[in-house]
Amino acid sequence: MTDTTIIAPGAGARRFIGKYRIEGILGEGAMGMVYAGQDPDIDRPVAIKTIHKHLINDSGGQDWLERFAREARAGGRVLHPNLVTIFDYLQEDGVPYLVMERVRSITLEDRRDAPEPLSLEEIHAIISQTLSGLACIHAAGIVHRDLKPANVMLADDGIVKLTDFGIARLTAMEATGAGMVGTPAYMAPEQLTGSEVDARADIYACGILLYELLTGRKPYKGGGAEALFAAMRNGQIAPPSSHVSSISPELDAVVLKAMSVDPEDRFEGAIQMRDALSCIMPTADRTGLIDIAPPPRAAKRRDRASTDTLLDRMSEQSLRKVEHHLTSTIGPIGKVIARRAAEKATSPDEMIETVLREFDDEKEREELRLIMRKALSDTQSQISSADGFSSEYLQKLTDLMTTDLGPIARVVVKKKAQTARSSRELINQLAEQISEGTERENFISAAEKLQC
Repeated sequence: MTDTTIIAPGAGARRFIGKYRIEGILGEGAMGMVYAGQDPDIDRPVAIKTIHKHLINDSGGQDWLERFAREARAGGRVLHPNLVTIFDYLQEDGVPYLVMERVRSITLEDRRDAPEPLSLEEIHAIISQTLSGLACIHAAGIVHRDLKPANVMLADDGIVKLTDFGIARLTAMEATGAGMVGTPAYMAPEQLTGSEVDARADIYACGILLYELLTGRKPYKGGGAEALFAAMRNGQIAPPSSHVSSISPELDAVVLKAMSVDPEDRFEGAIQMRDALSCIMPTADRTGLIDIAPPPRAAKRRDRASTDTLLDRMSEQSLRKVEHHLTSTIGPIGKVIARRAAEKATSPDEMIETVLREFDDEKEREELRLIMRKALSDTQSQISSADGFSSEYLQKLTDLMTTDLGPIARVVVKKKAQTARSSRELINQLAEQISEGTERENFISAAEKLQC
């Protein structure tokens, strides 16, 4: 249906919304359009979202617009790295517009459907950041109500950002008078029955997301309202491990707790669910990667690499220090320069020299060299520790661990090798990851026969 709110590129006088110059259309959905725009005052790219005018007319006109404005302003007051920032709200000819951060990204829906499967580390990073964003809006009294893969954005720099929070209650089915908001496959039972919802409805949706990423399928056959109601009646949900045998009972328990039919049986909040996952899911090679999920292309490139780069071995805290100093000196491009240098370098000194090639002023280069050496000081100690073990020895330990841990064995061995001071300490730390007593003893016995 063609709507009067559509502003096509090249539409002459309609090339602006307020002060914002329209450059094109980013997307269109059942609710409205998203335009690519530019803020002329500060030369900043923005995304501008609007609602189809016929939906506004159907829902009560001016009263609805006032409520939309209140919700938009509430969302605009919430700032968090894992949320798309709302910059502005305006109305033209009775049509509301939200001006938001424009993010270079793909959606989780795109990543989910890509040929390359998601690793457990990537799933952990994505869900952890999603829960961090939810915790922020929940603390502000906002319930997302429509958490789904299309509303989870995976930015080029690895940050996960949630969008369409805060206004979902107004922009979805309520605007048409249906009284039910959300996408059925991800909706909590209380949403489907039209009951009051709180933050635990988002916890339920996050449980569905996690189940789907782990297994490649939705938990209910058909994935819609009818399937959910049937599951509510019989009270049975197949655990993720029934589809993927390598999934641990502990991870099964977290997923099923988040998806409990009764809100009282779910996690109390997003932070509690995030903390539960952090105890049982693997993180990626870099310490702290749980907070920054790697973009799919970068993850694939590292997996194919024959040798580890500094990016694989340094702590996220160290990398962020370097990024902070570079961005404060040369702007946002500093983050890109830092990560590209870390991807190519195999030592802190090599990374420093790679970065310094971007600067011509000798005084500035010397100041930055000192700053980077200080920021990367802990990285050198980590690498020295890991380098105490030969790659052949670590590979043999990985082969032994794979029997019990599966594909995550490589990550576990590498992480423990960074801090272990001796082969005995490394073997003991790895043995602690094996829950079954006999298998643990067998691993220790076999590992002790290996030559470091």
